[in-house]
Amino acid sequence: MYQLGTKWTLWNLPAFLQDDVESITLRGYSTEPEEVLDRLRLSADLYAASLDDKGNFRGLSVEAITSRYCPNRRDLYLEKKRGLRGGKGYTTWGRVAGHLIEKYCKGLLKHFEELAHRPEGLDYQRIQTLAQEYSQTFWDTGSHKKKLKELQETACIPEETPERLVFLLQQTAKYELTMLGIDYTFSQNRNGEFVPLMQRIPVRFDEEAVRISPGTNLGLSKTTTPDFIILDEPAVVMGDIKTGIRFEQFHLHTIAGYALAYESQHKKDVNFGIVYFFETHTTQMGFAQSHIFVIDDFLRRKFLDMRDEAYRILQKAEPPSLVDNCDKHCKHHTDCYPDIND
Repeated sequence: MYQLGTKWTLWNLPAFLQDDVESITLRGYSTEPEEVLDRLRLSADLYAASLDDKGNFRGLSVEAITSRYCPNRRDLYLEKKRGLRGGKGYTTWGRVAGHLIEKYCKGLLKHFEELAHRPEGLDYQRIQTLAQEYSQTFWDTGSHKKKLKELQETACIPEETPERLVFLLQQTAKYELTMLGIDYTFSQNRNGEFVPLMQRIPVRFDEEAVRISPGTNLGLSKTTTPDFIILDEPAVVMGDIKTGIRFEQFHLHTIAGYALAYESQHKKDVNFGIVYFFETHTTQMGFAQSHIFVIDDFLRRKFLDMRDEAYRILQKAEPPSLVDNCDKHCKHHTDCYPDIND
């Protein structure tokens, strides 16, 4: 996670991409012109069809709208309309690995917070030792041991062995520590006084700080929660941690949804997004990637289209058709293909 602050500082995106930011017209708090308002609002018919028996709106979260692991959103229908939470395949390798990666990467900043005040000893051997110590402490936690066992039970291919994921994460710890050492070196050369980068860039992970309660104009659920927010006044940067086989376009749409939701609640612009992506199935040992981008109107419109599509799917009498070559890692694989999984 340390590289997020490094890239954000070095690139100075607010100045570099000012023209792109000024061209944004779709803000979550927009009240005019009328065509913008119409674009933001969930249509009256879809809103009315989403009311329960007591007249309460059953909204969808940003995550539910954009998580397109099933191409035709049959998974959304089964969960929200049929109430299915997943059959035998509910505990999938991807879900377990994603949970562990998120916990591990977030914990790096907390674990190294004290170290940031005395980083002068960060030579190669020290980095090796610290990364090993952090990893050992992490995997010795009871809940993480249990998840590690679940990884073993759900693994289908060699790239999904627990040992491989442990090694990948340990390499990430070494990389993040190295970035801390570089930050120290550059800061010393500049002014002789070291203020850790992550203190200068307030990344917030705690649930209370990142929880968003969007305005009713967007037709979303009462709360939705990104993984982190950078509250760098006057800029607010929306962030999410993603894992998987490859970086997906819908990861950007998720950030756009969070930005619109945040703007609708706080009436503050959110111009930039960050996806911290950890590739789980790469054939080579690498590091997590930080994708930083402008949350432009194209991404905002795409999210709103996905929102409308999701609500329309839930109004149908029958679920979307089965998908050819469905991913067996899908938590609804047993719901869709019960005979195959018997």
